[in-house]
Amino acid sequence: MIPRGREEIMRLGRNIESAKSASSPANPIALPSLGNGVSTPIRLEDTRQLLESVRLEELHAENPEFYIDWMGVQTRIDMLPWAPSELSGTTSKTLPIPDDSYRSEASEYAALALAINRAKDTFCIVEVGAGWAPWVVSGLVTASRLGLRTRGLAIEANLERAQWALAHAKDNGIDAELIAGSPIEMVESIRSSTAHMQVVHAAGWIENTYLSFPAVASEDMGVAVCTMTDTKTDYRGAHLPHVEVPAISLSQILDALATRIDFLHIDVQGVEFELLSSEATAIQSHAVTMGIGTHSRLAEGQLQNFFLSRGWGLRIDEPCTAEFTMTRPTLEGFTVQDGFQLYENPFMLDQIKS
Repeated sequence: MIPRGREEIMRLGRNIESAKSASSPANPIALPSLGNGVSTPIRLEDTRQLLESVRLEELHAENPEFYIDWMGVQTRIDMLPWAPSELSGTTSKTLPIPDDSYRSEASEYAALALAINRAKDTFCIVEVGAGWAPWVVSGLVTASRLGLRTRGLAIEANLERAQWALAHAKDNGIDAELIAGSPIEMVESIRSSTAHMQVVHAAGWIENTYLSFPAVASEDMGVAVCTMTDTKTDYRGAHLPHVEVPAISLSQILDALATRIDFLHIDVQGVEFELLSSEATAIQSHAVTMGIGTHSRLAEGQLQNFFLSRGWGLRIDEPCTAEFTMTRPTLEGFTVQDGFQLYENPFMLDQIKS
């Protein structure tokens, strides 16, 4: 009788041989494959180099109405209730590492710089959940200064913030147009517009429809379209009045622009996976680089699995921060600091290189 230990070893050996036979060219085993084997993480030293590549050496003279940043972008601080008032009338040559003290971390600026550096002849940027459109405006100002032909689109469901975006564009010398109306009318307006930047008063969504959106003060940048139907409760558990807003299919927006999207920036407060997984085909056909504000660890994992399984590369992965206090109706409701993920689309990158 063969001792039990040896018997187990022999059984394991037979299993290995069976696996080898099954995985032979005649019987290949399909193994999961995530990522593309080419994209590499952006490190701190890379971030510094990227930011330096878009720095404006000679900043404009100080203006008491504006804060002027290291890229030469002017921001009307008194328009943003949460921004430190002492920034008004100042300029800053300091790179935003680790952050800019009022808006974003270095990683998002690095993502924008990467997209601009890669652009060929033209630069197009789309910002969904735009607020006052800081990324569209910064992108257009910088890309234009570097000699690229530019176009940008900001989509924002809150009307006052959409008007902030329009004002921010005009403060920086950008020809901008406010687009409103029914979803179908707005898609046609995007298609026919000749402005360098369109500000669309709508929510970016998975179809043309109307959605419920919290009617709150504009300084609350954490609101999102209501996905808990028949309630007046948002994802944070707050009981809020809601209004109906138009929503436009993201795929129709991208199709209407009819151009390569060098940077797609998404910040939709917790519905990022629902939106992006539904619109993935159009995104893969149009967007070279995509930055996503993330609002739960669950969504971060879902996005990673979804896009890496499609061959996208994940260049920046900064998880969100949550504090699990009290009770909330969703995981996103516990988030106190957004995360950020930067993906690159190898299929569109090949088009730029060719």
